[in-house]
Amino acid sequence: MRIDNKKLEKGAFEILIRMGESEENARIASGILVNADMRGISTHGVNLLRMVHNRVKAGMLQLPTRTTIVEDRNGTTVMDGNNGLGQVSAFHCMELSMEKAKKYGLSMVLLRKTNNIGALGYYTSAAARNGLIQILMTNGNPSMAPYGAAEPFFGTNPISIGIPVEGGRPVFLDMSSSVVARGKIRLASLKGEPIPEGWALDENGEPTTDPKKALKGCMLPLGGPKGSGLAMIVDILSGVLSGANYSRAIKSFHTLEGPTGVGACFIGIDPNRFMPAEQFYSLVRRYVEDMKGLKKQKGFTEILAPGELELKREELSSKEGIEVPDEVVQELDTMCKELGSSFSFK
Repeated sequence: MRIDNKKLEKGAFEILIRMGESEENARIASGILVNADMRGISTHGVNLLRMVHNRVKAGMLQLPTRTTIVEDRNGTTVMDGNNGLGQVSAFHCMELSMEKAKKYGLSMVLLRKTNNIGALGYYTSAAARNGLIQILMTNGNPSMAPYGAAEPFFGTNPISIGIPVEGGRPVFLDMSSSVVARGKIRLASLKGEPIPEGWALDENGEPTTDPKKALKGCMLPLGGPKGSGLAMIVDILSGVLSGANYSRAIKSFHTLEGPTGVGACFIGIDPNRFMPAEQFYSLVRRYVEDMKGLKKQKGFTEILAPGELELKREELSSKEGIEVPDEVVQELDTMCKELGSSFSFK
């Protein structure tokens, strides 16, 4: 069914408040969750509220979220998420990164002891809309094998980079280090559909097209050694350097193993320190236009810039509503009743 984005956000806000989150934090988190659904990234949308609810009940996620400063020196800061909502702590880190980039030209904000921060493109595109370049990366529980290994050691460890554009949609890359996001394998498992070869290994280290076996095994890195190397760098900058957990020490957000201990790294860049900002924005606009004007391969109707597809979906969702699976709507309504709310998503 299709749900108006404002209604979906209101319902997510209601659930978070009932769980014990503050109004300000619930507003931030619900907006970020719904934005993921609007962009077609349902694995990082309101569906995550189920995991949040389970973790809160088990005492493995602390609400209200408190984001505190551990170390602050000029353009660099280390923040602690205190095992609260990752979206809230990440939002504050993004804002601080932008503030420091404007002041110092470059900034680096590290976040430790948080949880799943959601779709990275939300933060980098928001910074780009504010005229700044943002590089963001985060680690996750071991679910991907290093190149040549037959067992998990890295998370899918995504990275996102947002770049402002004059008078148009920002350009933002948002990609995992694995061949595909783990959520796509979970979705295939729910639907009872096979996955393509080359996505994952089973628990014995053998290639598999069975999503259930893949979930017991591990993902494969994007581009072999390239994705493997990228995942390692992301883990070191997000986990090791921040003082967060890393590699095998990170717990899964989807199972009740304990606090996840996720880390993240936010790097802000003010283009104005390198050339007049408006000149940079204009150059990027022309760059994108030149690329999109190239001769197309057979079967292609358009050449898309990074992030363009997601932003088009967001614009469409704001007009026509968000497609939300019936089973997710049912789970959200059940959650509302359990939390003592009369709100209904239907």
